[in-house]
Amino acid sequence: MDINTISITLINNSLPIITVFSVLIHIFCGLAIAKDIPKVLDKRLTTILLPKNIWILVGLISGVWGLLIYWIIHHSNISRD
Repeated sequence: MDINTISITLINNSLPIITVFSVLIHIFCGLAIAKDIPKVLDKRLTTILLPKNIWILVGLISGVWGLLIYWIIHHSNISRD
């Protein structure tokens, strides 16, 4: 076995693990937004920019980046009235 065969084998075997990890991260980001929305609604009448279900969908689709955008809009100093 040469180094190319070993590296191709490692890459092919690690792809399902990376995929599962990525899907789990996206699910956890969507769940984090879903868990935080009632706290935001206690402070405000509605969520900012998008309805609450769309924010959950943003977290599911975009993962950490969607969670970051949600946090910046709803919890950072930028969002303070």
